[in-house]
Amino acid sequence: MTVPEILMPELRYEVDREGKVPAGRATFVTEEPGLVVATFRPGHASEILCKQLNRVCKHIFRSGLWAQRWGADESAEPSEHTLLTIRFELLPADKFPEVLVCLPWERPGEFVWLIRRPHMSPQAIDEANAHLRKAVRAGLWVQRWEEGETKERFFFPEELEDP
Repeated sequence: MTVPEILMPELRYEVDREGKVPAGRATFVTEEPGLVVATFRPGHASEILCKQLNRVCKHIFRSGLWAQRWGADESAEPSEHTLLTIRFELLPADKFPEVLVCLPWERPGEFVWLIRRPHMSPQAIDEANAHLRKAVRAGLWVQRWEEGETKERFFFPEELEDP
């Protein structure tokens, strides 16, 4: 049995400028050790959303709060640090401060991207969540919490350094 390699990856979100997203799809995801790129068909995610998602991801991985388990076995039992649920959810615009289009919320075992409507389409949400469910089943993402830490974490993209 191969032991998964723990990496400090780059996770990047972008709007498609090169025709990468297949016809009929809203998203296209490429993965390799240390790099995951989620590409959205134009009209399915805004540029500002991608910018804020990238800012949060860069902070999470540079700070060592998450890691990627490349080569994880889908049939293995998840470890205590494996991310158990991750998803995108759309919320009405009036639930957000004016400068935010996403509000990432995390607690041990769970991560939710709260997205301000209309910055991501329902089709893109569904496709991204389907991809994330597969990644979670495979144990590809590891959260790093201090022993006994159980508080929630919120990441405010506008307060984080520029990527």
